[in-house]
Amino acid sequence: MRIGRNFTNMLETSYISDQQKEDLKSGSLKVADMDATVQGKSKADIAGQVDVISEIGFNHIELDGGVPNPFLAMPDEEIEKAKKHAEEKAVSVSLHLPYTFVAESVATFQEEDRLLAVSLMKRYIDFAEKIGAVAVNMHPGSVPFYQAEGKYLEIVLDSLRRSIADLAKHCAEKGIILHVENNTAFDVIGVENGEMLEIVNSVRKEGFDVKYCFDIGHWFTRGLPQFGSREIPSPPESIVEEIPGELLYEVHLNDFVIKGREFKFHPPLHRQQGFLKKENLKNLAGIFRKKGVEIVVVETAVRDIDDLLNSRRVLAEESKYLEEIFS
Repeated sequence: MRIGRNFTNMLETSYISDQQKEDLKSGSLKVADMDATVQGKSKADIAGQVDVISEIGFNHIELDGGVPNPFLAMPDEEIEKAKKHAEEKAVSVSLHLPYTFVAESVATFQEEDRLLAVSLMKRYIDFAEKIGAVAVNMHPGSVPFYQAEGKYLEIVLDSLRRSIADLAKHCAEKGIILHVENNTAFDVIGVENGEMLEIVNSVRKEGFDVKYCFDIGHWFTRGLPQFGSREIPSPPESIVEEIPGELLYEVHLNDFVIKGREFKFHPPLHRQQGFLKKENLKNLAGIFRKKGVEIVVVETAVRDIDDLLNSRRVLAEESKYLEEIFS
């Protein structure tokens, strides 16, 4: 079982000036503004991300294709150089496909929009092939809440199945494993395992080896009061037991904090702020092994200024904590 990361925003302050760091501290530079301006640069430095993966003792990286990203504009020679660097460091690669804006339309019932979304995603899969990715991961789209029921929902889910089948065929031609990840409750559809397993299995029946990238932190969002405070089992990691092992290859590992209607996405796991305490993670590691999970991608993100400016320290502390658990 390989342990890796999607760095999300954890390396962004490595790409800003000393003055910008001071501006962050003073509040004259907002976190969101930094994020909007530096993402392209940080994501383009694939070799740098690979180096950090090696430094913290992990051996896999999931490149973050959330928009904005630089991947479709990267020259082939730059991609090849990054690929070779990952191979030299014995770091395997996967790609998280875009999941907002155009990418959300993989589930639309407007066929023209759906085909545009699928064609865009195929271009990212082509990039994944060039970079040597073993897998790609997609979200199951999104839909307005007022069109998430009845006949509308039936058409949406049928559109989504066709999109996944189209992308699975493209991945198969490239020798890449396609994953579909469960949404957060904010996206309305694709939140519960039952719905996701039905979607994934319906495409697998067409002969495609589509996998289910279960994201336990996404699943925890169902517990928010604004989504009906749906039950989180005890222990929370037991939810993974209901997923058939043959559907699992790469999974996402992150936590979620609920305080009334307030919440925090992807807090550092070693701080044990959410549902996944140390014993829960030990149990989860055992379930992953039993189910035959090949790759665990850690997705931690921070918003606190001190954490952003000292993100390498946070990464090192969390990685050491996880190494003790997963070893």
